[in-house]
Amino acid sequence: MPYDWAGTRILQQNTALPDKRRVFNNLDTLVPTDLREWVTPGDREELRRALRQMTLPAERSPGTFDARAKEVWRWVTESISYAEDAPNQLLTDFWQFPAETIATGKGDCEDSAFLLASLLLASGISPYCVRVVFGTLEVAGSGPIPHAWTVYKDESGRWCTLESTLDAGMLPEELPSAETSSRAGHRECVYTPILCVNTEHVWEVGSRHEIRDVQGFISEHAQRRGREEKRAEMLSALQKAYTCGSATPTTGRWT
Repeated sequence: MPYDWAGTRILQQNTALPDKRRVFNNLDTLVPTDLREWVTPGDREELRRALRQMTLPAERSPGTFDARAKEVWRWVTESISYAEDAPNQLLTDFWQFPAETIATGKGDCEDSAFLLASLLLASGISPYCVRVVFGTLEVAGSGPIPHAWTVYKDESGRWCTLESTLDAGMLPEELPSAETSSRAGHRECVYTPILCVNTEHVWEVGSRHEIRDVQGFISEHAQRRGREEKRAEMLSALQKAYTCGSATPTTGRWT
């Protein structure tokens, strides 16, 4: 059954996460922060500065929005290096805001997915067409590992998977279908969405998980992410799947 990538049911309770941020110079104090705060509205100056480094269409005509999505995706994969949370953060799963990810030039899957979604909005793409998804990713038989990624609804109405942890130069020629990427057995990497978010709402994706507590789900998601070595192996396999495992060698299109 196809997933409802736009979100199936709005989740309104316990969307403030208690353990993702600490007060600077007072690390004993945690700052509860709403999950939606990490998807930065597109009118922020720090995002506009990043957009000036990209080659974006000047006009808003058919075809230009997909072109924007491809260019923003390219910039994120070329400008942001994958890095696990630093031990001195004193948090098991510290999340950076998009401006911090731009400033450091590195981040983990949540950090780069939030940045990618925020830059898509800043480029002129509607929030209705952008989500950050939390779920699992299985690569080359690795078993499902908690992961976060961005999806974009293209101009044909198709939701597309924009994997933000890819290395520079690894993007396929065409935007990959999110629905195709969620089919077990179709290719080497399988994305399974559970929850999604943009600037406006948090949604459950599908009904099989029945999320009652957003805070509890995110906490469990962080605990299940596993050791850094295991994630490093998965991400290495992910790069391979995008470049030679599942793409047509001559065009880079998904098969």
